[in-house]
Amino acid sequence: MLLKLKQFLKQETVLCVALALAAVSSLFQRPKLEYIDFAVLSILLSLMLVVAGLKSVSFLDWTARELLKRCASWRSVVLALVGVTYVSSMFVTNDVALITFVPLALIIGRALKRDVARVIILQTLAANLGSMVTPPGNPQNLFLYAHYHYTAASFFAVMAVPGLLSIIYLGLLIWRGRNEALTLELPQQAKPAFWQTVLLLALLALNIAAVLHWVDKTLALGITVAYVLLKQRRLLLEVDYSLLVTFVGFFIFIGNISHTSLALYLKQSLLGTAAGTYAAGVLASQFISNVPAAMLLAGLTTEADALLLGVNIGGLGTLIASMASVISYKLFVAEHPYQAGTYLRTFLYYNFAGLVLLGALTYVFVL
Repeated sequence: MLLKLKQFLKQETVLCVALALAAVSSLFQRPKLEYIDFAVLSILLSLMLVVAGLKSVSFLDWTARELLKRCASWRSVVLALVGVTYVSSMFVTNDVALITFVPLALIIGRALKRDVARVIILQTLAANLGSMVTPPGNPQNLFLYAHYHYTAASFFAVMAVPGLLSIIYLGLLIWRGRNEALTLELPQQAKPAFWQTVLLLALLALNIAAVLHWVDKTLALGITVAYVLLKQRRLLLEVDYSLLVTFVGFFIFIGNISHTSLALYLKQSLLGTAAGTYAAGVLASQFISNVPAAMLLAGLTTEADALLLGVNIGGLGTLIASMASVISYKLFVAEHPYQAGTYLRTFLYYNFAGLVLLGALTYVFVL
């Protein structure tokens, strides 16, 4: 029993912290149901169901394999793997992009007998940088988009410059890598079921429209759940319910502390300026990850743009700055445990170089 508890605490650390903060803060401030943003929870649940559906039909894997078949050099393979990770993370989140495409990089590494550590690190960078460009790209964007009542135009106006800078940064890293001609042969994979894929992509478009406030979120959730119940009930078992409960815990905690004297002090001092909020977002992300950092700081500042930029740029840096980075690390180390130290050193080098470079340029050009 104790062993299972330790394992649960290790696997769901953020969830446990969120619930503990909610419970402790509720001892001093009576929680209210209105603190919980059910609109955010509904769209998050709906998106997770759709993404699980796309994974079930192997749409992303098939798309990537078709792209890789057209590659005639090692650099083009790296570009394809990094590019498809970057683009897909905008719509299916950074963690799903890595869960899908890092194993593909490992397969290629085995087939060609190549070290793909650097490729997987670039994929991780691509997933974290690509996901910051759109509201559904990652949970913190989804939350901040709703919390600060962004419009599509206002959100993209903030994230366009860091998005462009991230593409330039990744392009330079890819170009610096070695290159040589090759012939790539991947195992055959059946095409995804056509109509099932079309319906799931239509649901993805519907839910993205709901995120952008173009469609009612409750309607989007209702249609998505109806599809799942009629066609793919097993998807209900693949939802990350712990993330939903984590959000509830942080909602309650933020609501409880928003009326305290400490919150008032932080609002008027450090988090009362764009520079202070930006720095707090970047630094907090390094230690507690960018999703909880965004939720904790959102209740303490009105500097929406600075916080949005801070927690997204803050996804670079340490391994836990973005929990998606932990996914690719575990996938790589499971197959190459003897390279764990080398992988981590290279990961930190590229990530902190990106954090300093992109962080400084974003502050100068945007804030």
